[in-house]
Amino acid sequence: MSVLNDISNKLLGEDITPDALPMLESNRSLGYSVEEAISDLIDNSISAKASEINITYKWNDGNPIFSIADNGDGMDLAELINGFKLGSKNPLEERDPRDLGRFGFGMKTASLSQARKLIVVTKKLDQNTICRALDLNFIEEVGGKWILQKGLDANYLDIFSELNSKGTGTVIIWENWDRAPKEKNDFIANPKKIMNYLSVCFHRFLEKGKLIITLNEEQVVPISPIPINANLYSEIRLSHNKQTIQRAFILQHPRYWDDNYLESRIFNSYTLFDGFESQQGIYIYRCDRLLTPKGGWLGLIRNANAAKLARVVIDYPNNADHLWSLDITKTNATIPYEFKNEIELLIYKAKSESIKKSGRAQNNDSRKVRESFDHSLIWNQEIDKNLNSYKYKVDVDHPIFRKLIDDNKLDSTTLELVLNLVSDNLPIAKIIENNEVNPSYHDRMIRNEKMSSELLIAARQLLEYFATSMSKSEAFRKLIKCEPFCYYQDIIKECLIDENA
Repeated sequence: MSVLNDISNKLLGEDITPDALPMLESNRSLGYSVEEAISDLIDNSISAKASEINITYKWNDGNPIFSIADNGDGMDLAELINGFKLGSKNPLEERDPRDLGRFGFGMKTASLSQARKLIVVTKKLDQNTICRALDLNFIEEVGGKWILQKGLDANYLDIFSELNSKGTGTVIIWENWDRAPKEKNDFIANPKKIMNYLSVCFHRFLEKGKLIITLNEEQVVPISPIPINANLYSEIRLSHNKQTIQRAFILQHPRYWDDNYLESRIFNSYTLFDGFESQQGIYIYRCDRLLTPKGGWLGLIRNANAAKLARVVIDYPNNADHLWSLDITKTNATIPYEFKNEIELLIYKAKSESIKKSGRAQNNDSRKVRESFDHSLIWNQEIDKNLNSYKYKVDVDHPIFRKLIDDNKLDSTTLELVLNLVSDNLPIAKIIENNEVNPSYHDRMIRNEKMSSELLIAARQLLEYFATSMSKSEAFRKLIKCEPFCYYQDIIKECLIDENA
């Protein structure tokens, strides 16, 4: 024993226990939004095997009320006290595969990021209902000591009564909610934003029907970031962790969406957050909980039009947390170096499929055909070297316009004047603005796969025009090399080949 004491005396240094108030005040700035904070509390409820979670979020004449109540297992006094400790769980310890916790910070840091006082009322089966509070003002009054506040039972008799009738459960209350929106309009706009966020983060739990979440008595509806009609392009297990599954999806092109998709009353897969183009990217799930509800490519590639239809879903278990560098807020993860090459490969494959499906790229075969001779395009792209900008000009020598001149419908000077006027007044600024507001509307402009009767008439007339100076077979080959007829080769062949046989 004396040897151990000697070693202890030599190794023991100074006490560096942090002061309570500075430590807790600093933890208020870890970067939680209100919806992220609430999500962290829901994680605890799910880990406690709750099947119902009820959130109250009320303006209350400028003295806002927030509480979240569940019917989970509840806590005894020892568990409750431990739950208030920062770092109450060792992230390296093996845990239940369903456990959504990580660091043992969530309940405290999430709540204190919004309010100065966190109250917990809880009941475990066959035990008494108990209550404790972590109050920053109280800690300051007692000289900055790490002390919980008790003796609050009389303030929450209705909650005690409810938990006693349920048998188990936990209620978390925020008081002195100093970081709630100060303006009423801002405050009452938040529940919809919170509900939208929860509907995506916990959609898998809600879809299974084993969990119900309500906000101000309105039920949260599950919304997956991957629409049900998306195409599963690839599925693999990552080599360094066979429990980690990666799937690549390609979304249906917007021109095939239901016409009323924007009018849907629920937060849907196409309109969630900033719209389908901004939602491209990687969706990481940990134990079925979505960590990255707003997508993004985590620095592997940039958001771009070429990848707008691509989505990559990664599922990993909580025993792989150390690989993914999950942060305290559980909203950010880092692609592990071991997986980077495999994930990048899948991303680029998904991006390639997105490009193929995007109507903007046009049909590659048609592009090669129409570029095989001059004046096949209606619009030409040029670089204005004086302004260092693009210029888009209608080609006056395109066969459609040349026919107007040869038929004496317009003289060359007048036609060129008209087409230059159109080219020089292309509403570029409006196009850019509209694309930012609702890019899917532009995608729906991509030409219809069905050829209109008017365009078929124009094709017939142009074919006759070509045939005045060449054989019918040559005229036909030239016609299907011209824009827009190159996009409808099969239809034109079917409709016109018999007429000109």
